[in-house]
Amino acid sequence: MKEIFEQGIDRENTNSAKWDAREKIFGTSDLLPMWVADMDFAAPPSLKDALIKRAEHNAYGYTIHNDELLHTIQNWVKRRHQTNIDTDLLSFSPGVIPSLHAVIQAFTEENDQIVIQPPVYPPFFSVIETHNRTVVENPLVQGDNGYEMNFEELEELFKAGAKALLLCSPHNPVGRVWTEEELKKVTDLCVKYNVMLFSDEIHADIVFSQSEHFPAIRVNEKVKELTFTLMAPSKTFNIAGLQGSFILSPNEEQKEKLDKQLQKQGIGMLNTFAYTAMQTVYESGEEWLEELNKTLENNRDLVKNMFDESGLPIRTIPSEGTYLVWLDFRETEIPHDELKKILIEEAKVGLNDGTTFGKQGEQFMRMNIAAPRSTVEDGVNRIIEAFSE
Repeated sequence: MKEIFEQGIDRENTNSAKWDAREKIFGTSDLLPMWVADMDFAAPPSLKDALIKRAEHNAYGYTIHNDELLHTIQNWVKRRHQTNIDTDLLSFSPGVIPSLHAVIQAFTEENDQIVIQPPVYPPFFSVIETHNRTVVENPLVQGDNGYEMNFEELEELFKAGAKALLLCSPHNPVGRVWTEEELKKVTDLCVKYNVMLFSDEIHADIVFSQSEHFPAIRVNEKVKELTFTLMAPSKTFNIAGLQGSFILSPNEEQKEKLDKQLQKQGIGMLNTFAYTAMQTVYESGEEWLEELNKTLENNRDLVKNMFDESGLPIRTIPSEGTYLVWLDFRETEIPHDELKKILIEEAKVGLNDGTTFGKQGEQFMRMNIAAPRSTVEDGVNRIIEAFSE
């Protein structure tokens, strides 16, 4: 299993967005892509075998899920996150972003205020604005150990009439794995002010050794009636291209309303291989995942140590999970656009532009470390050399 993460996998010329869209995204294909959030690792070997077996049937008509898949998901969430879920409240969609579109359309109205906590995953802005809802920002604040929530401001926004909170847990891009205490504060406020909670927990399984992911519904029994929990195996097992995720609704009435919205969007049914993939990775991918998390934690430490030892004013924000590192270039005092130019033209590394995560991302960049150690080392060395000149 270890060799999967030591060797990686060549993804060039496979229509990989990460590798084969370099010219379109960065203006050149002559760079190392460390941006879009998927991995340069092969998925669990059992998945390949399962997909081949399914393909050998050679009929790909409309496919439904069975009870076995529902119970597999239930067992995974119980085993990995110590949380009991009701299988009768599970729905499926091709991804967490389509799910967010659905819950926002179904459970909020035009002009409703929806709170987000930037810097945050860019679609959090667009899923709100696309449907003529109002983005209300509750920016994270930097503490001694990374980013923290501003609970006082959050309460004021709830008091002022916000209808929903779009929570990123674990947080992309800052790598926070929210503690039980932090999530208790958030959920208590949601209950107090009757604010819907749309909890994006797609990175739930990628958590490092000193942290633990707490589903929002695990920390507060009362918040369950206000919460839609969105999860998927896509980030966990590098299968985003197979397009499968699930949503846990608060109750049967809300699930029925959600399912109607998913049908309106034409996304109430997954493709044949998505069901097979979800079943397989949740049943047999745990050993692979454990090795992945060790690899990512080591890569996180490698990036921090290399920048610290370089003597350059480039900092890594402490990360507790995900395979994304938030790089802080503010002490370089180099304007943001110039930073981008140096990274692309001199370092020849493709990172995510920090400003796409909100104005709080000025002079920040997001680095994807889900690659073999040698690749991550190469990327950091390129940056160090470019900023040492």
